[in-house]
Amino acid sequence: MIPEIHDINPKNWLKPFQKNSIPYLLKMGLFYHGLGLILMYAGSYFATVLISDYTIPQIPVSISLALSSGLLEESVFFGIPFYLSGHPLVLLGSGIVWSVAHLFNSGILSMDNLAYGIFLLTIPNIFFSIRVWSSKKGWFAIIFHSMWNFTVLISYCTMGLRQCNIINDTYDVLNGIMAISAIVIVYIAYQSTKKKIDRYIYLIPVIVILISMIILFSNEITLDFS
Repeated sequence: MIPEIHDINPKNWLKPFQKNSIPYLLKMGLFYHGLGLILMYAGSYFATVLISDYTIPQIPVSISLALSSGLLEESVFFGIPFYLSGHPLVLLGSGIVWSVAHLFNSGILSMDNLAYGIFLLTIPNIFFSIRVWSSKKGWFAIIFHSMWNFTVLISYCTMGLRQCNIINDTYDVLNGIMAISAIVIVYIAYQSTKKKIDRYIYLIPVIVILISMIILFSNEITLDFS
């Protein structure tokens, strides 16, 4: 059977790809993300039709945030679970959490403010990430995710749909710090599959992430009371 036909069959979406060459993974990435775009635009359209007063959330995204989010999300929701278990169902579970989290991108818990389109966009991408990590090409998933975010943002900015800034605020900086820390954890986990690693070394990036989260949380509290 032609590898592409085998791999686009939904019953194989939790299995490694038939081939893991870069051109092949790129082709599969465009397939899954293209499918995601179709779902996103269809979902956004139906949301505006079926939900009165619904407006598609416009979340301010900087170039740095677009790049670091791919790194952070792939590491936390796919890379770390992959090295902890390696089981596709575990990655599916963490991927579902990642996907559902996108519903609340606007930060407003209201039916007419949820990001339905972005949520639908991420669903096919769950399976792409699972399959790339399972194909032992996790680094490709990270790069593809980040570059996809970057390309989409730049295209929106070029069309005047978004305003492009390199960095918006402290959140973007801290997100970048957490992304770097998360990829360090993934790299340590990868190295631990080849040689014995002192587990205490994980504490350094974990502490950095915790401190960053505390700063973010404290900033949110400050904004709420200001």
